[in-house]
Amino acid sequence: MTQRIGAQPFLRIDREKCLSCAACVAVCPLEALLLAGLDLVFAEETCTGCAECFRVCPTAALLPESGRFYREVA
Repeated sequence: MTQRIGAQPFLRIDREKCLSCAACVAVCPLEALLLAGLDLVFAEETCTGCAECFRVCPTAALLPESGRFYREVA
């Protein structure tokens, strides 16, 4: 199951793949990603789109939804 956050999110979180390992939280320079218990929370308004979170996610649970890293698959 994939969860979208916000109307036009920069990323989406695939909850089935997310391990709550916090690797993305550790590299986010503006703390746009946080762990609330075992749930990963994304603050769209804080995100600058640096995409460091995509790079470090060991399961590819973070997927681009917009911006330069997004590619629509037909």
